[in-house]
Amino acid sequence: MTTYGYARVSTDGQTTDPQVLELRKAGIVPENCFVETVSGSVSAARRPVLQKLLEHLCNGDTLTVVKLDRLGRDTIDTLTLIQDLKAKGVGVRILALGADTGGAAGNLIIGVLASVASWERDIIRERTISGLHAARVSGTLLGRRHAMSPAGRQEAVRAINGGEAVRSVARRYGVAPRTIYRLLEATTERMENGKAA
Repeated sequence: MTTYGYARVSTDGQTTDPQVLELRKAGIVPENCFVETVSGSVSAARRPVLQKLLEHLCNGDTLTVVKLDRLGRDTIDTLTLIQDLKAKGVGVRILALGADTGGAAGNLIIGVLASVASWERDIIRERTISGLHAARVSGTLLGRRHAMSPAGRQEAVRAINGGEAVRSVARRYGVAPRTIYRLLEATTERMENGKAA
C-alpha cells in the first residue's frame, strides 16, 4: 500500500511548487510525487503524467491531491476518475478538505460530485438542444454536407438516366459509386412521393 501525490497547474503561467510542498508535508516521498504541467483544460485521459501515475496505482494504494480540482477539468471528469480509482481499489485523499474517498466524508463528496455531474450533463444537453434549435430557425444547414452540389446531383442523375455507367459518373464527380447509388435511391423515392427531383 503506497501513497502517491499528484500536482497539476491550471494555467501555463502557474507553478506546482506550492502543491508539491503540501504533498511533501503530508508525507509523500519525492519519488512518489507526480507533477503535471499540462493545463487543466485537458481531460484526465489526455494528461501523460496522470496516465503514468494511474499505471502505478494498485489495489490498496492512495492518491493524494491538495485540492479536488487538480484531478479533473470539470465535475464529470473528476467524478469519472474517482469512480475508476475506487473500482480499482485505490483511495483518493484531498488535503484541502481533510477527507478521503474511503470514509463517510469521501462518500458524501462522491455523492455531491455525482449530483453536480448530472446537473452539468443536463445543462450541456439543454444548451445543445437550444443551439440546434437556434441554428434551424436561422436557416443553418445541420448535418453532413452533401458530397456533390445540387447542380452536380442533377447532372449525375441525367447522365445515369442517359445510359452512362455509375462508376464513370462517380469518377467524374470525385465520389464513391455508393454515393451515386444513394443519390439515385433518393431521387427515385422523391419521384414516388410526388416531389420533383
